[in-house]
Amino acid sequence: MTGTMDDVASNIYLGRQPILDRRGRTYAFELLYRDGDQNQAFFANPDDATRRVIEAAIIEWGFDRLIGDRLGFINAAGGLLHTGLLSILPVDRTIVEVLEHVLLDAEMVQVIRDAYATGLRFALDDVVDLDRPGLTDIAPLIDVVKLDVLAIPTDDLAGMVARSREMFPKALLLAEKVEDPAKYAACMHLGFDLFQGYFFAKPELLERSGRPNNVSTAILLLAEVSRADVEIDRVESLISADPSLAYAILRLVNSSSFGLNVRVQSIRHAIVMVGFVQVRQLAVLLTMAKNNRAISDEVIVLAAARAQMASKFAAQPDGGVAADPAGAFTTGLLSVIDTVFGAPMDELLTGLPLPADVRSALLEQSGPLGKVMDAVYAFEQADTDTLEQLMPGQGEFIREVYAASVAWAESVRRELLTT
Repeated sequence: MTGTMDDVASNIYLGRQPILDRRGRTYAFELLYRDGDQNQAFFANPDDATRRVIEAAIIEWGFDRLIGDRLGFINAAGGLLHTGLLSILPVDRTIVEVLEHVLLDAEMVQVIRDAYATGLRFALDDVVDLDRPGLTDIAPLIDVVKLDVLAIPTDDLAGMVARSREMFPKALLLAEKVEDPAKYAACMHLGFDLFQGYFFAKPELLERSGRPNNVSTAILLLAEVSRADVEIDRVESLISADPSLAYAILRLVNSSSFGLNVRVQSIRHAIVMVGFVQVRQLAVLLTMAKNNRAISDEVIVLAAARAQMASKFAAQPDGGVAADPAGAFTTGLLSVIDTVFGAPMDELLTGLPLPADVRSALLEQSGPLGKVMDAVYAFEQADTDTLEQLMPGQGEFIREVYAASVAWAESVRRELLTT
C-alpha cells in the first residue's frame, strides 16, 4: 500500500489540579474540561464536558502520563453515569465525582451500585447539604466526600465535618475550594484528610495537538475484524486495545439509535446485546470515522446511510435485489473507503480479507451485492428508470428505507462526529 493521510490536528486542552494530603503530598489530580487556552470551561452539557475529559485523558494523553502513580478524579453528571462509558476508565486509578445536581433517585442509585460493583470508586462533589435525598442510599459506596468550604458558613463547618464522618464512615473528607492560609489552617484543625483549592495551586492548563491517525494501522484493524473466521474473543480484544474505538462503540450502542433498555458496559456486552456482526460493522464504520477529520463528515454519514439502505434492500425477498443483508451492509460501508483514506479502492481492498461477493461488488459492481449497490446509487442519483428496473413497484418501500437510513446516519453524526 502506498501513501498515508494524516488528520488535520486540532489542539486538545485539559485542566489538571492537584489534591493534597495532610502532609502536603499529591494524593490525586482532578482532571477538568477546558475549551481553549484561557484555562476556562464553557459548556452547555456537563455530560459532553466529561466525555471530552475522558477522550483527552484516555485517548490523547494516556492516563498514566497525566496522573503518574496517583489517582485521577473525573466529574460525572447523571447522563454519563447512565451510559456505561465510565467502564473504559482504569478502575484502580479513577475516582468518579458525582456532581451536586445529579438526582439520586432509585434508578441512579442502582446505576452507581452497578458501577461500584465493577470496581469504580466514587466521590461526592461540592457538598453543602447533607440532607440531599438519596445520600444515605449511596453512603456505603462513597470513598471521598468533597465539602465546599467556600460555600459552607464558617460556623457550620465543624458540624458538617462531624455529620459527614457519621454518614460516610469509610470516606476521606476533602476540603474543596481552600482559598487562603486561614481557611487551610481551620480545615487542618477540623481533621480534613485531603485538600484542594487555589491556595495550593490553580488548575494547570495542558495542551497538545490531537493525535493523527495512521491509515496503515486503520486498514490493519479493518482487515482483522473483517475476516470471516475471526472469533468473538479476537474482535473484543482488537476493539478494546484501541481506547478511542472502544469508547466510540460503547457511546453509539448506548445512544437512542439502538433503543436498548439496558446500559451496555463493555465490548463483550455490546456483542451480546446488538450482535457480533453488527459490532464488527460498527468497528469498520468508526475506524473510518476516526480517519475522516481531514474531509467532510458527510462522507461517513453517506457510508452509514448507504450501509443501512443496502442492508434493507437486500433483506426484502421480493424487492428485486435480494442478497445477504450483512454483506450488503459491509459493501455500503466500504463504498467510500477510497475517499476516506485517499487511496485507490483496489489498493485498499488488497489488505482486507473480504468475501468474494463484497469484493466483486466494490471493484466491479457485479454479483448480487453489486446489484444492491446499483439500486442504492440509482436512488442517490434520482435515476428513477434504473431504480424501477431493479426494484419494480417498490417506490413506497424505498422511500421508507431511505428515511430510516438517513435518520440512523444522522444519529451517528450526532453521537460521534460533532462532539
